[in-house]
Amino acid sequence: MLATAVVILDQELRVVHINQPAEVLFGASSRLLEGSYLLEVLDVAEEVEEMLSQASSQMFESKRLQCDWQLPMRGSVELDSTVSVHLEEEGVVLSLELREIAQQRKADREVHQADLTHANKELLRNLAHEIKNPLGGVRGAAQLLDRELPSEELREYTQVIIKEADRLQGLVDQMLAPHRRLRVMESVNIHEVCERVRSLMLAEFPKGLAIKRDYDISIPDLRGDREQLIQVVLNVVRNAAEALAGEGEIVLCSRIARQVTISKKRCRLALDLHVIDNGPGIPEELRERVFYPLVSGRPQGHGLGLTLAQSYVHQHGGLIDVESRPGRTDFLIRIPIA
Repeated sequence: MLATAVVILDQELRVVHINQPAEVLFGASSRLLEGSYLLEVLDVAEEVEEMLSQASSQMFESKRLQCDWQLPMRGSVELDSTVSVHLEEEGVVLSLELREIAQQRKADREVHQADLTHANKELLRNLAHEIKNPLGGVRGAAQLLDRELPSEELREYTQVIIKEADRLQGLVDQMLAPHRRLRVMESVNIHEVCERVRSLMLAEFPKGLAIKRDYDISIPDLRGDREQLIQVVLNVVRNAAEALAGEGEIVLCSRIARQVTISKKRCRLALDLHVIDNGPGIPEELRERVFYPLVSGRPQGHGLGLTLAQSYVHQHGGLIDVESRPGRTDFLIRIPIA
């Protein structure tokens, strides 16, 4: 769950206590803030000051407000603020609860993405099974027909049927791939994965494509399925390369993320791998559907690469997200380490 910053105030709006998330939010320790007047140490908006003043006068029991706070270390941050009035033996006590709206929206989006991934997997599994059996029949019939036809010219048509059936079988296998369990959980160095993908993509796009590295080499190994992680990075990088039409720049950037929330689970340490390209960006009408199966912005695309990448990342307890604008698209792959 997202951590809520809590500040306890007395009736004069003096800080009695703050919790650890509040220390992080304000960029100051409890030792520094406790005993201080809140309005003197923080530059709060007029509506927040008015709400706190009304609370200290006991004009309401609880009130909620969404507005920007000017925080010392971070500048303007939009917060969901709730102040409640409590009557204690020592007098009136106010509790101020603060949640970052951007973080809440991000958490909601992650939950939605997890639900979407599950729905996508079920859709793909059902679709693949519906296709698989008749596809085998089509291929078998084409093989029998190929043996019976006397003309080499006519057999060319049956070979087309067989080849297309094999191509569709490959797509069906990809559809079913996310439902297979992780094969081998082992220690994986993410930079070795990136280097493998980089060499493959530079061979596939030998002219005009630059893939730069920005690695944090202190990142520890993670536990995962090496082949699946290679496929994740490969699918995302290939998607970027195709968006660039093989000409442009991709950056592989690895970083450590600390104390992050992934699908409502708090994670002490996580890998953040960014795949950044300087292409045209994802069309606005596709941004919300970019991980949907069978959705592609390219005429020849089958729309499974990012869906499979998302499924594999979720199997590792992680998430994949994207931010895009013309000139910069940033896919974030986040996987827990500890």
